[in-house]
Amino acid sequence: MTLHIVNQSPFAGSALSDCLNAFNPGDALLLIEDATYGANDQRLVNLPAGTAYCLAADALARGINTPATVTSIDDARWVALCTEHNPIVSWFR
Repeated sequence: MTLHIVNQSPFAGSALSDCLNAFNPGDALLLIEDATYGANDQRLVNLPAGTAYCLAADALARGINTPATVTSIDDARWVALCTEHNPIVSWFR
């Protein structure tokens, strides 16, 4: 069960697409920083419920409304996700 962390806007590069291509059952996806612009990406709708997360503070700072298919989380939940998954893969470009 891998935790995939993406920080790049889907409009600036391929990190989100590359991540989704490597996504497997049981994995989780966390959007942080500019990747929160991808929270409304239609490809996230196809992910199993409860596997797509968005750092709430980063989404708020960018004026992004997180859809129901993406769970907004705080830093404490981010830490919990890190303890629940192994390995952790960061998609930074």
